[in-house]
Amino acid sequence: MRYLIGIGTYMGLDDSIGLRIAEAIAERGLERGFRAVELQGNLLDLLHYLDPGTDSVLVVDSARMGLAPGEYRFFSPEDVISRKRLDGISTHEGDLLKVLDFAREINVTPPPITLLGIEPAGVVPEMGLSAELEQRFPEYLEAATGFFANAV
Repeated sequence: MRYLIGIGTYMGLDDSIGLRIAEAIAERGLERGFRAVELQGNLLDLLHYLDPGTDSVLVVDSARMGLAPGEYRFFSPEDVISRKRLDGISTHEGDLLKVLDFAREINVTPPPITLLGIEPAGVVPEMGLSAELEQRFPEYLEAATGFFANAV
């Protein structure tokens, strides 16, 4: 199985982009050889998708990369470091890289994981998307579904 996992929070403006992409793909029937999953809240739930039956995972999320708002990049977890200051693993705060490290600590070998990071224009307590991300939304859908089409 292959998964596209959108992460974030709907109450964070552009932090919801991963969730909105996974939701749109599922609603529009664009899943072709993969399953789209909205994963909000407890990021530790990601561990359920890292079992031996998983071939690959694409995680879609907002990511501050120093790009112009709306720009996006594909990269692997090994290509980046987290700047979040967290005291450990918690169900109340999430850090994808810490969750992947935790998986390895408990002897879970993650499948190949790629991240689709989208530079946010704003991460504030609001619903919706910024104009920059809303305008490019079809492009993100194409990039995400194309990832799996190209990986076949």
